[in-house]
Amino acid sequence: MKSYLTPLALLVSSVFSTVAYAETQLFVTTSSTQDAPLHIVYPTGIRIGQAVQDGLQQLPLYNKTNNKEVMPIYWLGAALVDLENTAVLEIKRQQVLSQLAQMGEATNDSRYITKLAQLAQFLRGIKLGQRVMQPLDIDAIRITESYNAIIEGKYQLVLPPRPSTITLVGAVTQTGNMPWQSQTSSKDYLKQAGLLENAETSFVWIIQPDGNAIRQPIAYWNYQAQDIAPGATLFVEFSSLFDGYANLNENIIELLKNRTL
Repeated sequence: MKSYLTPLALLVSSVFSTVAYAETQLFVTTSSTQDAPLHIVYPTGIRIGQAVQDGLQQLPLYNKTNNKEVMPIYWLGAALVDLENTAVLEIKRQQVLSQLAQMGEATNDSRYITKLAQLAQFLRGIKLGQRVMQPLDIDAIRITESYNAIIEGKYQLVLPPRPSTITLVGAVTQTGNMPWQSQTSSKDYLKQAGLLENAETSFVWIIQPDGNAIRQPIAYWNYQAQDIAPGATLFVEFSSLFDGYANLNENIIELLKNRTL
């Protein structure tokens, strides 16, 4: 019996040792579209609170304005993303891009084709990472145990300044950024952006900067007011789709939820 237990014990010990000492990498930046100025390597897993605290302490040493000032963090847009577990998101992105291309091939409307191409270009340029969907304000983490889980692997921590724009995508004629204005409704933004003929007009999706997706009714018979935060994304669904395209809108929303500032 002893000759069997010893190797087994060594195997179990080796497995737990590997898990316990898995290296964790943390890239800290103020924008997901820029190279991270700060790269921290830990010999093992760390808690989210430590990741945020270390980012807060060290990022200002590497990232300052021309006046050597530290920009205030826009906590609603702060994000922690898993850079390794992106396979599912990449599959969704390729499905969306393929379906948008097929939608363009099925019509002779050059204007419509151009708008689909603009949306595809936008989605192609998103840097994807599986977002940890929780508040990252250090005070919230301190008082809520579930917000302070252990992470292992390769992560990016985005601590952005407050943006001055929102983003409009989907079945709109103008894909991209638009200046954020206080007390401006989604209907006002959509009026400025314009809608495609197959746009859904009874509701719009608001993806807030924290990744929270809100389905807002906007028709005259079901309208409900909804605040739109700086840095939010408005997504207008395609209402008329080919058979087998039922997941197109859903996949786009999933990509937008995991997009960070």
